[in-house]
Amino acid sequence: MSRKTGLLLYTPKDAERNRWFIEQLCAYAEAEGLSLRLCLVENGNPFVPFRQHPEAAFLINRSRFGGISDYAENRLHIPCFNSRYVTGITNFKYMTYLELHCDHGVPMAKTQQISMHKPLPELTYPLVAKPQNGHGGEGVAWIENAEQLEAYRAEFNAAHLEPTYPFLVQEPVVPGWDVRVYVLSGEIYAAVLRTSAVDFRSNFSLGGHAEVIEPDAEMRELVAQVQRIMPLDFAGVDILKRSDGSYLLGEIEDAVGCRMLYQLTDKDPARDFIRAVAQALRSR
Repeated sequence: MSRKTGLLLYTPKDAERNRWFIEQLCAYAEAEGLSLRLCLVENGNPFVPFRQHPEAAFLINRSRFGGISDYAENRLHIPCFNSRYVTGITNFKYMTYLELHCDHGVPMAKTQQISMHKPLPELTYPLVAKPQNGHGGEGVAWIENAEQLEAYRAEFNAAHLEPTYPFLVQEPVVPGWDVRVYVLSGEIYAAVLRTSAVDFRSNFSLGGHAEVIEPDAEMRELVAQVQRIMPLDFAGVDILKRSDGSYLLGEIEDAVGCRMLYQLTDKDPARDFIRAVAQALRSR
């Protein structure tokens, strides 16, 4: 019986940073009777990967380009991990807010888009500014007043090729605290509390402290609420906290990083993710 061939999509920058994890994914795919081909993509052109690999029978998309997954599912009718719905929504923070909070009532911090050229709306400070599609804490800033926000807007505008590209502002939550809940095949796989005493961002990649925790009932219900709306194959659900102790959804990391799991646990997320993919393919 011939092996099913799947494509593993990464951007060149992310592939270089995740070389070891990619090797693990490919090796475990072979062990599961699959053939996984790395395909580097620099933009969201959906045709390039499948012109190079027309035999592809499934897609693991860690490039964050939702259009490629959309083409794979709708035009080629091949399964994607995560689905086109997850990748298409979660890699744009405002779309996540509209879909999960505004349409389905998932608790999230109040979020607004800020135009590059229109006058600033009436806002309550302090607040947090961030790009639409950032990850790892990149481009996130604590803003104390309108002057700082104007400076952030000018800097953001200079850094982007599309001058009308909006960014987001959010009401602040408890700084330097979040929980990343890893979800695998719809179930909680692990949870890591991330804290920082020196930065309002708690990202592990920015030097925050991380420890494995057992998520409490409220955290579990928040993850379950997300999962009922948006089934996740393998993703990170980031939970924030208000000053009153209640939890909020921060964001969902589609191409979730696994360094914390390898450093803090004896889990093998590459192995377990590929096993889940193989099981899902066998059940189709």
